[in-house]
Amino acid sequence: MVFAAGIFVFFGDHCFRGSMQRLFLSLVLLLVGLTPAQESVQEIRRQIKAVEKEATQEKDLSAAEKKRHQDFVDNARKKLAAFDEQSSVLKAQIDSLKAESVRLDEARKQASGSSHWVEARKLKYQENLLQALDSLVPVLNSDIPFKNQEAVDAIHETASQLRKGIVTPEEALGRAFDILMERMQLGYTTENWSGYFAWQGRSLSGKFVRYGAIAAIFVSQDGQEVFWLQKKGSAYNWQSVGDNAVLKGILKETLKVAEGQAPPMLVMLPFVTKPSVTKSTVKEAK
Repeated sequence: MVFAAGIFVFFGDHCFRGSMQRLFLSLVLLLVGLTPAQESVQEIRRQIKAVEKEATQEKDLSAAEKKRHQDFVDNARKKLAAFDEQSSVLKAQIDSLKAESVRLDEARKQASGSSHWVEARKLKYQENLLQALDSLVPVLNSDIPFKNQEAVDAIHETASQLRKGIVTPEEALGRAFDILMERMQLGYTTENWSGYFAWQGRSLSGKFVRYGAIAAIFVSQDGQEVFWLQKKGSAYNWQSVGDNAVLKGILKETLKVAEGQAPPMLVMLPFVTKPSVTKSTVKEAK
C-alpha cells in the first residue's frame, strides 16, 4: 500500500512535472508565436493611424480648397456686381457726354455765327476809328503851336500801325486818348524858356512864356521887342506890340510872374475877340 502510494506519488509527481514542462513549453511557444503577431498588430495600428492622419490632412486640405474656391466665387461675384455697377455709371456718363457734345456743337454753331458778326463789327469799328484818327490831325494842327507836330506824328503812326494790324483797335484808341489828354494838360500848365525868335529876317534872342493853351508871349533880351501869339481864324500868328507901352509893360510883368521874379498875381493877356453882330449890322448885310 505504501509502495503503491509511493509509486503513485512518484508517478503522479512525474506526471505533474511532465505536464508542467509541456505547459511551460506551450507557453513559451505561445509567447514566441504571439510576439511577432503583437508586433504586426502594432504596425497595423501605426499604419491605420498614419492613414487616418493622412485622411484628416486630406480632409482639411479639401475643406481649405473648398473654402478658397468659395471665396474665389464670392469675390468673382462681387467684382462682377461692381463691374456691372461701373458699367451702368459709365453708360450714364457716356450718355451725358453725348448730350453735352450735342449742346456744344449747337453752341459752337451759334458762336461761329456770332463770331462772324463780331468780326464784321470789329472791321467796321476799325474803319470808323481810322476816320476818327484822321480827323484829329487838322484839330491838332489848329491848336496852339506848341509840340503840335509831335502829336500829329504820333496820330499818324498809330493809324499806320492799326492799318497794318500791329496794334488792336483798343490799343489804338488808348494811344489816341493819351495824346489828347497830353494836349489837354497844356491848358493847366505854364512854361517859360529862353530861345530865338525870327522876325522880319532877324533872329531875336529873348524869352518865351506859354500860359496854358490860350496865350504865348515873347520878350527880347533888351526888352525893346515884345510879341504875343494871336489867333486869326484857325491859324496862329505872332503879333508885335509895337509902340503900345501899356501892353508892353503888362506883358513884361507877366514874364516876371512866370519866371518867379514877381509875386503871384492875376495877369492880363491880350486876346482878339470877334466883333459882335448887331441887328443893324445884320440888316446892312442883307
